[in-house]
Amino acid sequence: MRLLVLAVLVACHPPGYDKHQDIDAGEVDAPAIVVDAPVAAATCTKSFRLDGHGSAQSVWLSGEFVSWAPTPSQGAVVFTRDAGGGWTGSYAFAAGQHTYKFIVDGNTWILDPTNPMTMDDGMGNTNSVYVCTPST
Repeated sequence: MRLLVLAVLVACHPPGYDKHQDIDAGEVDAPAIVVDAPVAAATCTKSFRLDGHGSAQSVWLSGEFVSWAPTPSQGAVVFTRDAGGGWTGSYAFAAGQHTYKFIVDGNTWILDPTNPMTMDDGMGNTNSVYVCTPST
């Protein structure tokens, strides 16, 4: 019975288990350890301004980047009105091309009047386009 227990114990150890080699003393080649540093997501923070709607009660930003959210509770970006009546807001976009519109007073979707880049969505609508090209 003792022989069987010894055989089981010997069989449970991996090869080289009882050989102590000192890696720091250079007795063995240490494997290279590669640690990947966390990669920050490539983004561009874009600031927007909408003038000419000083009497509006609200202005929001929506687009494909927030699944065309129609309200802030669903993801639309809330703008704030400054003392001059202009509405401002910003959003951190992922790298790539993004379509968007402004929503004035919760129901009027308009193009960005300061951005000449537009795109037809294939369903008869035109959207403003922003292209995020992060600097490296």
